[in-house]
Amino acid sequence: MAAVKKILVVGALGVVGRAALERFAAQPGVQVLGLARRRPDFAPEATWLSADLRDAAATLEALAAHQDVTHMVYAALNEQPDLVQGWRSAGNADLNTTMLAHLLDALQGAPLQHVTLMQGTKAYGVHTGRPMPVPARETDALRDHRNFYFDQQDLLEARAQQQGFQWTGWRPQIVLGVAVGSAMNPVAALGAYALLRKEQGLPLAPVGHPHLLTECTDARLIAEAIEWSWGAAQAHGEVFNIANGDIILWARLWPRLAEFFDMPLGEPEDVRLATEMPPLAGLWRRIAEREGLKVPELDTLIGLSWQYAEATFASRRPFPVPPLVSTIKLRQAGFGACIATDDCVLAHLQAMRAQGYLPT
Repeated sequence: MAAVKKILVVGALGVVGRAALERFAAQPGVQVLGLARRRPDFAPEATWLSADLRDAAATLEALAAHQDVTHMVYAALNEQPDLVQGWRSAGNADLNTTMLAHLLDALQGAPLQHVTLMQGTKAYGVHTGRPMPVPARETDALRDHRNFYFDQQDLLEARAQQQGFQWTGWRPQIVLGVAVGSAMNPVAALGAYALLRKEQGLPLAPVGHPHLLTECTDARLIAEAIEWSWGAAQAHGEVFNIANGDIILWARLWPRLAEFFDMPLGEPEDVRLATEMPPLAGLWRRIAEREGLKVPELDTLIGLSWQYAEATFASRRPFPVPPLVSTIKLRQAGFGACIATDDCVLAHLQAMRAQGYLPT
């Protein structure tokens, strides 16, 4: 990382942003900026900036003193209150692209060397109700619908040619990590669901279709791949699928979760997390006060992740075909790190315990 001078992580409180910032902030000789709208409660060694990227003037002001950024990780995201509906909204697509444009405008004179752009499997139309090609390869991306991934990528390609920096895009599967108030954090949803069941004296009831098969991606793996891409010329101007390297049948994870939380494993139940969990906010508050947790409000901890859980692992509707991607392109390019998904889930739950988000 000798050529890396100053890293800006945008959306630094999200699952990917947090993992990236924690990785880079721990390395000597590198300045790290974290940009977010909310206040952080981790990585005090980083310089934290607050800005609403929807506001061009506020973005410009926040970065005025940091025109020496050399590497940017763009993991910011604007989601609508109805998460899945927002994925299909042309207005939301425009807003997300505008946010990136405001940031690139604010760094117009910076000596940028590389920009990282986060995408996902919505590039393959998984949110439109159509089955994904299996395995989805990077060339299978569908541009026949409004999707800010492509709008942002087109914008970034144009700016890279104008300003002379490199860029790499990433399409992870379900991302696993630590975050507070994230729109898409299955780890927090799993942890809160289990603890709310336990507090009520109930067994851990598996939710979701028993044959649900998919892939996940550890946020720490993404951070490692981002760092790799900076010095890998074969990654410049490319988009890669990235996943843990295995597949997961969610039904096999529940026994390990029950053991982790010291709970009996119950029979599967048709629990609608997005509607049945938010009313338990008072119960969570009592747990948080008794255990001295950092985040006493359930909504603050989970964000929109109950909705995301129902759209992914907690769905009772099986996918027409399993949403699996090919990671051959990335491995052939030279990045082959991997991790077992069930170990990854438990590691992040343990991290949430250690950091005071879940009870020990």
